[in-house]
Amino acid sequence: MNSRLVRKVYISFVIIITLALVTLGVTSYWRSSNELENQYEGLLTQIVDNVLHETDLFLKSYERATVSILISPVVKEALDLPYHSTSGFYSSELAMKGVFQPVLINNPEISMTYIVGYNGFQATDFNVHIVPFNYKGFEEYVEQMKDDDRINGKLMIQDSGFLDGHLTLIRKLADRTSSTVFKGIMGMELKIGELNTLWKGIKLGESGYFFIVNDRGKILYHPDQDRIGKQLNGNFFNTVETKPDQIFELPGEPGRVFFSRKSDYSGWTLVASMSVSEQRQPISDLRQTTLIVGIVTLIVATLLAYRFGQSIVRPVRLLENGMRQTAKGLWTRVPLTGSLDEMDQLIISYNTMVSRLEELVERVYETELRNQDNLMKRQQAEYQSLQLQINPHFLYNTLEIIICYAVIQKSSEIKDIVRSLSYMLRYSIRTDLEEITVANELKHILYFMSIMKYRNQREFEIDVRISTDYLLDSMVRLTLQPLVENVFKHAFPYGIEDTHTIIIDAWKDEADFYVVVQDNGCGIEAESLLQLNTRLQNSRQERLVDSQPTSEGSIGLLNVHNRIQMVFGQQYGLSVQSEFGRGTKVTIRMPSSSAKKVIAV
Repeated sequence: MNSRLVRKVYISFVIIITLALVTLGVTSYWRSSNELENQYEGLLTQIVDNVLHETDLFLKSYERATVSILISPVVKEALDLPYHSTSGFYSSELAMKGVFQPVLINNPEISMTYIVGYNGFQATDFNVHIVPFNYKGFEEYVEQMKDDDRINGKLMIQDSGFLDGHLTLIRKLADRTSSTVFKGIMGMELKIGELNTLWKGIKLGESGYFFIVNDRGKILYHPDQDRIGKQLNGNFFNTVETKPDQIFELPGEPGRVFFSRKSDYSGWTLVASMSVSEQRQPISDLRQTTLIVGIVTLIVATLLAYRFGQSIVRPVRLLENGMRQTAKGLWTRVPLTGSLDEMDQLIISYNTMVSRLEELVERVYETELRNQDNLMKRQQAEYQSLQLQINPHFLYNTLEIIICYAVIQKSSEIKDIVRSLSYMLRYSIRTDLEEITVANELKHILYFMSIMKYRNQREFEIDVRISTDYLLDSMVRLTLQPLVENVFKHAFPYGIEDTHTIIIDAWKDEADFYVVVQDNGCGIEAESLLQLNTRLQNSRQERLVDSQPTSEGSIGLLNVHNRIQMVFGQQYGLSVQSEFGRGTKVTIRMPSSSAKKVIAV
């Protein structure tokens, strides 16, 4: 039983712990890995958006820088001059009057700025000294810009400038920003290294990077300097163009993922790349950590489950051993575990049960002994009764003859005495009925008092206060007369006076019937009263029956008390109350007739 219980407890604990850990681990790993993947996608998107935003803001700042040049009256005047009448006009004046210089001073990354009108006007200024300057190549470059239909009134970015390592920021000039009639172009040569400085601060992990291509697939920025200015592979460029704003892979780039987004302002496409292994490394670490933590937790939980199981099984084993010993008749009590939990409460209940069972068994044993003792005493009483009935007819006939002679001799006293004595003898030796009525007992007292009248040479009336409702209630035979006789012997030791009284009363409560014999005689001393009540209380153990009468025709209090207990039980019998010099009260406690009917049912 123990081994099966232990296995069940441990297996149940292990199954519950394992299911909980597996469920929690798998769910946590799945949710965390999904969250990490979503975070990496969000990270790529956020980095690309930030780079594009910063790049657009950087380029837009130069659009604001051109405003001071566009609103210059000198520029407007130069562009409004007649065709071929402006050769060399205002070129030095524009620079001297501060049209270009404020822009060049505030933006040192601009190496050159220029304005070329359709009327032949041309003005340039430099932020650095360029030697030699190819004027013919510059004019050809400007003519290409004039013919480019993509260039309009907004600032546009050319991915390759006139100067090496530069981008060209160019726009066409008109009288109003909303006008489509252009009079010339304005351009700036911007060092591309400035953008490289802007982009170098962006990090995408240990092996991540990003690059920028224009709308024709030319690489404008790449962490590998050798790839800047080169054309992106056609298949690569097509994939980048067809999968904007989503994660994808490029052929020839195994183990890497890419994300691209195109700027509406510059027209450039920014492509971010991260290593798949690096991206999944946290997920792998999470899986490994989950496994390690799960295994360690399982081991610790199993040890705790073992200790917890032992805390349950150990008291159960103690209870089982105690029950086995109790089943053998050895009343064994189980020691407490000291934990003061439900198991200790169970052990306390078990020990209480064992104690009560032990008490009940002892009571049953004592009851058996008492029943055997009562049976022996009943048999002895029946034997004595049989001895008394050896020839009762002879005794009755003799008494009848005495009565006849008393009648002949006209002696009414002898007739009354013998007749009372004859009734009392018949009543005393009857063995067919143990319980009789109150009326029978009172009648027996009546004949007894008839004899006592001649013994005391005076009349004495007993004050009987018993209600007529109680006259047919049952009580033990020969209980009242010995008590009344005891009064005459002990309460009135110096004779009967006119002031002496004997009161017989009775009453009932819910379960018991009480009959009282009370006198106003000499009473009992306190020490003697204590000894008498002690003998009455201990009569269950002692069974001290006073077989010798204390006086002629008397039986004794202990005899009455024991016979009542033999008939009704140990909780019934006599109780004595007395006050020395003021009288004695003897109470007979018996079950009421209704209570006896309930017991019988």
